[in-house]
Amino acid sequence: MGTLLPVLRNTALDGEVNALLYLSLVSARWGDGSLDYVVDDMSLAERWEYDSDSTTIVFVLRRDAVWSDGRPISPHDVVFSYEVLRDPAVASPYAEVWQHLDSVVQVADRRVEFHFRRRYPGMLFDAMIGIIPAHVFEESVSRGAALAGHAALAEPARLVVSGPYRVAEWRRGERLVLEANPRTLTDAPRTKSVVFRVIPELTTRLAELESGRIDVLGVSGPLAAARANPVQANSRYRLESSEDRYYDYIAWNGAMFEPFSQPAIRQALSLAMDRGAILAGLGIDDHARPAAGPYPPIFGAVADPVLRPDPHLPDSARAILAAHGWRDRDEDGLLDRGGIPFRFTLLAAAGNQRRAAAAKIIQAQYAEVGIDMRIRHVEFNALLDAVFERRDFEAVMLGWQIPLEHDYLIGHFWPSDHPINMTGYASAALDSIIPMAEVAATEEEAVLHWKAAARVIVEDQPFAFLWYFDDVLIVDRRVTGLQVDTYGLYQNLHEWRVER
Repeated sequence: MGTLLPVLRNTALDGEVNALLYLSLVSARWGDGSLDYVVDDMSLAERWEYDSDSTTIVFVLRRDAVWSDGRPISPHDVVFSYEVLRDPAVASPYAEVWQHLDSVVQVADRRVEFHFRRRYPGMLFDAMIGIIPAHVFEESVSRGAALAGHAALAEPARLVVSGPYRVAEWRRGERLVLEANPRTLTDAPRTKSVVFRVIPELTTRLAELESGRIDVLGVSGPLAAARANPVQANSRYRLESSEDRYYDYIAWNGAMFEPFSQPAIRQALSLAMDRGAILAGLGIDDHARPAAGPYPPIFGAVADPVLRPDPHLPDSARAILAAHGWRDRDEDGLLDRGGIPFRFTLLAAAGNQRRAAAAKIIQAQYAEVGIDMRIRHVEFNALLDAVFERRDFEAVMLGWQIPLEHDYLIGHFWPSDHPINMTGYASAALDSIIPMAEVAATEEEAVLHWKAAARVIVEDQPFAFLWYFDDVLIVDRRVTGLQVDTYGLYQNLHEWRVER
């Protein structure tokens, strides 16, 4: 858990918890490979409509929308929340919505208008940021103070929220306690209090589950899920999963290791690894599948059936490497060129057992074709600094949570000038396709462009796409009412019930 403010959220869990604290204008559901937008009791708006040229969305707020301190929720709160996003001092990860937004304005007591620069399929998605209370944060922001250091975040029980829950207690790194918000728009939560506990060691988490001190266990990826199989076999528990919401990858930094600047070399590295054997060797093939590119099959129309995971073809990998001058000239089992061995270092986050185990297997598979891959485990925050700030790495194994609007998955990660594009990968073809996809008038037109963009990325191989994997919960059967799907694990937590 990183932050309890939606304009600052960092992790997937942050996003799910913040959605229980701060309502957005509209809600979404996942169905048939895409998001459907609705207004319901988790929405601040009672309705929305497009203007005549479809570049403006008008939202009408509910009359009964109030903050947990009793203050009415107004269009001013909406305008303030979006102005915060583009404040450089706030450094919100959602600042990019202003690439498409022209303005957000209050036009009446309950009406607020979003004016976009053009019509595009993701307009409602960009209008779904959790709204924060202007009367709490406005003065601090106007003074240029760091929003992350606001007093309300230092004492989270003082946070003013709108969702079905408010914060009762937060001990960082230990536990977060939510309690029912009596002024929420939703029906009263069926579970009045929810405790999120931080228990790093899986063995301890499993013991707590079996002892009855935990009702729902997040197992943090497919390796943990596989280790938890004996518990899952107990009829007392059931498995809930959000399918293919993540993928792991290796990013190649040609600026630090010149061979990685060549697409053919990156292709050879992909062919030299056996993804299926890695998943089977880790025992996680029930919860992960070899990846074919940036879009997993859950995306329906935009997931391109033409793209397939790279096969394991070590002889082809050797042939490509040889054609580019990499041969074992001194017969020491290691490829070399110009007297320099093919040797590089892969960074991986310390403590991530799945990636550590996978890296060891990939290391052995690369050794078979004459490549010496060293592995260095780095504390996670230091890893992020090395990769995204200093770009000081040769290769890195990381993973993404997959955004549910497919324009974010490519349009916000892969442009050549984007800060998340940590390898500096540049493609003139891709940079021409992304703007066409972003301004497409219809979803069908956009899908064609996003498919073309994915094909460019897969052909150039700036990443070795490894596997898509599930987010998994083990649930005591006493817990009912869960709605778990691609949209998230905790999307309707206020409707869960624990039968005693």
